[in-house]
Amino acid sequence: MTLPCTAVVMVVDDQEANVRTVGGLLARAGFDVMPCFSGQDALDRMAAGLPDLVLLDMRMPVMDGFQVLERLQADEATRSLPVIFLTADHERESLVRAFSSGAVDYVTKPFVPEELLARVRTHCELKVARDRQQQLACERQESLELIAHDLRNHFTNVMFASELLAAGDLADSKRERLAASIRSSADAGLLFLQAVLDQAAGEVQGLALEPLPAAQVFQDAVDVMAAQAEAKGMRFELDLDRRLLVRGQRDAVGHVLQNLISNAIKYAPRGSVVTLSAQAHEGNARLRVLDVGPGVSDLEQASLFQRFVTLSSQPTGGETATGLGLALAKQKSRALGGDLWYEHRPGGGACFTLELPRVP
Repeated sequence: MTLPCTAVVMVVDDQEANVRTVGGLLARAGFDVMPCFSGQDALDRMAAGLPDLVLLDMRMPVMDGFQVLERLQADEATRSLPVIFLTADHERESLVRAFSSGAVDYVTKPFVPEELLARVRTHCELKVARDRQQQLACERQESLELIAHDLRNHFTNVMFASELLAAGDLADSKRERLAASIRSSADAGLLFLQAVLDQAAGEVQGLALEPLPAAQVFQDAVDVMAAQAEAKGMRFELDLDRRLLVRGQRDAVGHVLQNLISNAIKYAPRGSVVTLSAQAHEGNARLRVLDVGPGVSDLEQASLFQRFVTLSSQPTGGETATGLGLALAKQKSRALGGDLWYEHRPGGGACFTLELPRVP
């Protein structure tokens, strides 16, 4: 287990000599020490920033260690903060009370330095593990929300178009449009679901980043989106460095590019040209998708990659927008060690840039 760069340990004792002795020991071991000389001092300092662990003297005047721990347990922000009691009290009742109050451990005075350091290090490592587990749980929940929201939109479109088809007599042209809408929504949903499954499979298998020919990855994405572009009379203009290699996971990079190309097709005018560029830039590679659509306003750019954000611009072919595609694309780009951003295209339109590490 790897500790934070510098784990912060708060040492709380009303005796300055004790704080100095314990603090010096911890500092020499590489910990960042936050000294406090009373229970109230400790609570006040925690309001400005939480430590990773608290070494708390059990017997202090005005507010003893039990009262401090009670306050910490009552606050959601500090309830999970590990607290080790430092005490000269060997009474069994006091030690039982310490654990029942929420302390994770205790060290009796006079203490053995190696024992104190071992206990501090162990509980800091446990906190890192708990924090990481909670972070992973939050990330997984966010991913599930993204997947559920996107698929729900596709299913809603299919159901809505199906109900219109079943509603009564319709002109052939309208039936054809509804049928095309159903097929388009189903295809988009399957594409999204497959990308999610591919990424999950890659994570399970521990797939490493690999050198990828940028031109080929771009071409594969174009092939997937070709039918949608053709339906709107649009064509692609390619400006690709055929020698350029990027480092990434093929499915993840492909999904990001498909999302960017899909958006260009969705918002650009019928019959227009979408330009795809892949060029080296210093130690990285920049893969760009440029269109001649309305672009993104300065006001909306600040929230462009946030979840559930939809643009004021409307798709030019009646397509739907979930407000999640760019958020997921940004997330994937960062996971690959790259980034994704928006710029105004010179002369009007949108320019999305996916930057990835370049293989020399």
